[in-house]
Parts: sequence; C-alpha cells; structure tokens
Amino acid sequence: MRTPTIHMAAVLSAAVAMALALMMAGCSAVADPTRYYVLSPSATAPTNPAPAAASSIAVGVGPVLVPRYLDRVQIVTRNANGDVDLSTYHRWAEPLEAGITQVLAENLAVQTGSDRIAIYPWRGVAARALDYQVAVIVTRFDATRGRQVELDARWRLLSRDGKEVALKRSRIMEPVAGDGYEAVVQSMNRVLEILAREIAQEIQVRGPRAAAGS
Repeated sequence: MRTPTIHMAAVLSAAVAMALALMMAGCSAVADPTRYYVLSPSATAPTNPAPAAASSIAVGVGPVLVPRYLDRVQIVTRNANGDVDLSTYHRWAEPLEAGITQVLAENLAVQTGSDRIAIYPWRGVAARALDYQVAVIVTRFDATRGRQVELDARWRLLSRDGKEVALKRSRIMEPVAGDGYEAVVQSMNRVLEILAREIAQEIQVRGPRAAAGS
C-alpha cells in the first residue's frame, strides 16, 4: 500500500493564504478611531439691534492667516508645561484658516444684522460693493486642555478705498469645560464669537461714513 506524498509547497501556500485572510478580516473589524471636527458659529443676535445703517453695510472677511504650527490637520493643544501637542486621532475636517474665516463671517452677519458679508477671495462686483474689509493675523489659537483656549490676533479694518481705519489686537481667553477635544472646539467657537463682536462694534461705531473714506 502506497503512502500519500505530502507536497510541502502546497501546504505552506494554503497556510499563508489562510493567515492573510485572517489578518484582513481582523483589520476590517477595527474601526478607525480618528475623529474630525469643524468650527461652528455661535453668535446670537445682540440685545440692542444694530442701527439700520450698520445692518446695510457690506463687509469682506479675510484673508485670515494662522502661524505654521497651527496650519495642519491635527488639533493643536498645550500641556501644563506649555509644550505643544499634536493630536493623532483628533483632526480638523477643513483647513483652520478656512474654518476661522467662515465662522467669523457668519458671526459678523448676526452681530451687524447684515447679510452682505463676503468671504475672501472676492472678485468683480463683490469687491466693488464692499464697505469694509477685515484682515486677521492669528499668532496664537490653541488650548490647554481642561483649562482654557487662548486667542491672540491682530486685525485691520480697511475702508472702501483700501485705507486702514483701525488696527486692533484682540487677546481672548475662554475656559474649557472638560478634558475632551469636543470641549476644546466648543470653547474655540465661543472665542470666535467674542472676536466677531469686537469687530462688529468697531464697524458699527464708524458706520458707513468712515467706509466711504470721509
């Protein structure tokens, strides 16, 4: 009686195929832990409505510039020693500059009562229709988790003819109510609401007269 011949190559090939199949099944069962966030407008209509003249003013928002350490998909925080941490699994769903610009524009629309808000870059008719332009340079916008968010920004208000009518610095600190990244993003939203309020107040004080350069 002949003993069956065992082909080792075939056995090894089958074993490798089974191992690969198990590895692929295991990988597909592991969910991606990465979470993505966007900034959101949080401004509410002011108690004292803006004057009719202010509510008809057209405002262009941008450009907004952030430092290179913030210009990345990872959410940046600081630890208690002030060291910068880049989160692996908590990321922005859009460029931070774009998110800040969009939220500032939406908050300004509420604070000024005007729907005539444009986002940089603008061209043609939109550019000629603007009464003011707000350009923002952010030097810091991050959080110490569980403590506070800090914004340090300089912003310029330009009139219709491109002349600078205001140059301001805003330093805003807002507590973070919790240790998670959701709490950090919510505090960043509130900081941008405060910044929009400061800009809106400057626009309302100056009104359309300053916008025309008179």
